[in-house]
Amino acid sequence: MTATEAFGLADRVKGDLIRLIEGEKLAPGAKLPTADQLCARFAVSRTVVREAIASLKAEGRLRSLRGSGVYVSAPPAPGGATFSLFMAAPEEIGDVLDLLEFRISVETEATALAAERRTETNLLRMEQAMTQFGRHLDDNSLAADADRAFHRAIADATNNRRFRMFVDEMGERLIPRRALGASFADEASKQDFLDVIMAEHQLIFAAISDRQPEAARTAMRKHLEGGRRRYREWSIAHDLPSGRGLQP
Repeated sequence: MTATEAFGLADRVKGDLIRLIEGEKLAPGAKLPTADQLCARFAVSRTVVREAIASLKAEGRLRSLRGSGVYVSAPPAPGGATFSLFMAAPEEIGDVLDLLEFRISVETEATALAAERRTETNLLRMEQAMTQFGRHLDDNSLAADADRAFHRAIADATNNRRFRMFVDEMGERLIPRRALGASFADEASKQDFLDVIMAEHQLIFAAISDRQPEAARTAMRKHLEGGRRRYREWSIAHDLPSGRGLQP
């Protein structure tokens, strides 16, 4: 099947799904049939069904709950916005990977600015976040809140409130490993995972502290690219649907 044919099938199934929702009067909150049932009903592959559902999710017509299924959303208001810059919740690994890719372009430059503009107070807040990170290595929080605090402290150090607004708007989506239910084979694996992140934070902090914008930019890029790789490897190990983000 060519790419054009695949897109055509996805568009056809998208229309079929809309007719299914309208024909069966599925109200917001109603659950769609499973992917296998939809494949059988429309005589298409899971890939085609997934593309059609993804398109309707982007339009705000459907939403998915991890481990539960796909549900009908309230239809978008006429003339209203149908797309949000950020995913509604960190439910799908593909969205997480795409968002990390986007963060790379924003936060690498923010970190370089932080290296140029940081104050001693900014450095103190970063150090506090790193200390907090170290205190949560052994619990079930996966140090997610401390991780986010570190990135927010960097955004503060840019002296540009828009970077801080970016971090605040993302909220828990910035560090989604806890919400995604990241799991590890054993405590040693979890410790190794968090140790790597802590070491990357220390490199970023050192570059910002030394007022080295290029080194700071490089350290943040390596950190976020490493995060994207880690989520990618984790999703493959857990066989999670991911969309294009996990294609070889």
